[in-house]
Parts: sequence; C-alpha cells; structure tokens
Amino acid sequence: MICALLIGREGSNGFPGKNLYPVLGRPMAYYPIKIALSCPEVSRVYVSTDSEKLSKVAQNCGAEIIKRPAHLATKEALGEDAFVHGYDVIKSILKEEGESLEMLILLFANAVTFTPGKIAEGIRTLRSNPNYDSATTVSCYNMWSPIRARKINKVGLLEPFVPLEFFGDPNTISCDRDSQGDVWYADMGFTVVRPRCLEDLDNGTKPQKWMGQNIYPVKQWGGLDVDEPWQIPIIESWLEAHEINNIFQFKRIRWNQLYESERNVITKLEINEDDVVLDIGHEPGALSLILREKYNINNCLAITDNYQSMQEAYIVNPDTKIINSNIEDYLEKYQNYKKYDLIYGLHKNDQKNYFKDIVNKAFRLLKPGGYFIGTCRLTDGETVNDEKISYQELPHLNNSVVPYVVNNASQV
Repeated sequence: MICALLIGREGSNGFPGKNLYPVLGRPMAYYPIKIALSCPEVSRVYVSTDSEKLSKVAQNCGAEIIKRPAHLATKEALGEDAFVHGYDVIKSILKEEGESLEMLILLFANAVTFTPGKIAEGIRTLRSNPNYDSATTVSCYNMWSPIRARKINKVGLLEPFVPLEFFGDPNTISCDRDSQGDVWYADMGFTVVRPRCLEDLDNGTKPQKWMGQNIYPVKQWGGLDVDEPWQIPIIESWLEAHEINNIFQFKRIRWNQLYESERNVITKLEINEDDVVLDIGHEPGALSLILREKYNINNCLAITDNYQSMQEAYIVNPDTKIINSNIEDYLEKYQNYKKYDLIYGLHKNDQKNYFKDIVNKAFRLLKPGGYFIGTCRLTDGETVNDEKISYQELPHLNNSVVPYVVNNASQV
C-alpha cells in the first residue's frame, strides 16, 4: 500500500497560522492533502498535527489524523522526527489490518506546488529502480547558485558564504548565472520514500535525511515551501498556472469511488487487461485510472471535444488517451470500423436522447460478446425531462444548470 503523510502545525516557523492562510480562498494545507488524494496510486493520506483547526481541514478533505506528540510540536522540533513518528504510527495501523507499506509520500502543510502526475512519476521511477531510495520534487534556480551566496563577516562586510576555491579555479567563475550549470533545489513539494529511509534516518543525506542516499529528481518549475506572506501570491500563481483546482472537479478516479451498484455490475463481467475500452462518459481520463487500478487495463480511450475537459484530464492522468471528437459523431462515423470489448457511458444519461443517440449507436461498436455499461435514473412514474423541476447546479461552471433526466422504467 502507498500512503501519504503530511506534517504541519497551526503557526510554526513562519507567520502565525501560515498552514491555514487562505490561498485562492482555501486554507493552504487543503492543497497538498487534496492533490495527494487525487493521485490514484495513493490509498490514504495521514496528517500529523497538534492543531485542532488543521485537523478539521484535513478530515474535511478526507485525511486521517495522527496526534502529534507535545515534544514534536515545538518550534525546536525537527520535521524529520515528526516524519519518523508518523511513519511508525502508519506502519502499526497497516500491520493490524494485515497490510504493509510499499512507499510513503512525505508532505508539508505549507508546500503546495506539485501535481498528482508528478507523484505518479516518482512512484513509477522507484518501482523501476529498486536501488533508488527516494524521489523528490526539484526546481531549477540558477539565480540562487551557491557561488552567489554571501555572508556578513565579523567586520560587517560581505564575503563568499563558501570559499570560491571549493568550486574550482576562481578565475573561471563568471557573473553569468548560468555559466556554472543548472542549480537544482529540493523545493519541498513532496518526497516519495521507501520505508528504509525512515528506519535508517541517520544514514540519509543531510540536510533532508529522510531522502536517503540515492535520490531521483522529479523536475518541475517554480516550486517552493511558504515561510513568509509575500510568497502567497507566488504559489497562487503556480496553482492557477497548473489549473490545480480543476483536479478537484474529478470526484471518481478510484475503484472504491464508484457506486456500489456500478462495482457489482462490473465485477460480474469477464474483464481482463487486454480489453480495449471506449469511455464515452463524463470526466474523460478518470475511468482509465479506475480500470488500470482494478484490472491493469492500459488501453482505454476517452472521447471529448471539450478543450477544458481535455486539459483537466491530462492534469489528473498524464497518460490519458483522448479522441478529440463529438461523441455522437464518432459513434456514427466508426460503427463499421472500430470495435471495442467494453464501452462505458457512465453518467452520460443527462442527455435527452441518451438511449436513442448514445446507447443505440454505442452497441454497434461492440465486438461480439462485448459489453456496454451505462447508468440512468429510473422511476415508475412519468419520465421527467424538464430542467426547471429536475436539475443540478454547477458552481464551478458559473452556476450553469444541467437537467436531471429521470426515465420511466417500462419505457426504457
């Protein structure tokens, strides 16, 4: 099992309450928790804190709380010790459940600059390279090259923080900030670690000993952890540039997030990893994550001609395979050419002509013995197809309204 562990206090090391400071209208700690939960490989997120307010935010996000001991909740306490304590608690919990911890993603409540796709990259890399200890996010900051670092000496004047001779021949050093090569900083977005890193902390590379010795760089840009108020606009800009809030519109990206009725139907089918799947439902890219998790299916294609939906899908699942087309046009055009083992039309039933224009055409693209799986709302009364009385408001789409179509069961 892969879990995430976030550590944070209500007002530690920076300005008071920084972990709860509003960022784009939400508490800062909201973001690392929700981003981690949006990664399909992450089963649970634990939050180690002594703050009731932070605990409430974490629980509302879907995280589980680890009570941070008093001796680890002071300004002098080290983050590495809080990580080790949290790891021990998680390991004990999983052992009681008969589970074991494959990897742990370490997070800070004041570090929000990372994406689910980057977490997945770190996990894939460690699985492919057993000798790697960890994978951590890094950003390139040549303007902060150690060659440029200075300190104030005893007489109040500047001198190199590290003697320039340590970098080679001082005569070769240039004022060109890029002349010494790229300078990568661990930006504290996340670190994916193997359990051995926390079980043998003293053997890790300083200053972040939890990373172990062999550290894979998950490259990104502009990452940083927040210690001062002036950094808030920077991370807000980063979150907007990466369209992070769009990730949270995806409600169902894991097997256990499907409705029980959907899971019951799907598990009755003869599904295997070689099946070719067509997704004509909502949230393109989400179903492929679910099927990969449950059945190891990697050939799942989604259809949409909505550019924003495409971009959101690629944020949540960089491996998404998307066909840029109107669904009805695609079903009509390729009914004699394309054939699929499975076609999913989950939550497409709000269209008025769902059965006539979607289901009927989708059946023509199935291989012999293939399955179409869709959902619809049924009633024993009259069909309801009037958005004035049956509808859903979409706050994230400027409060637009979509109809809740409810079909008479016998008519269906």
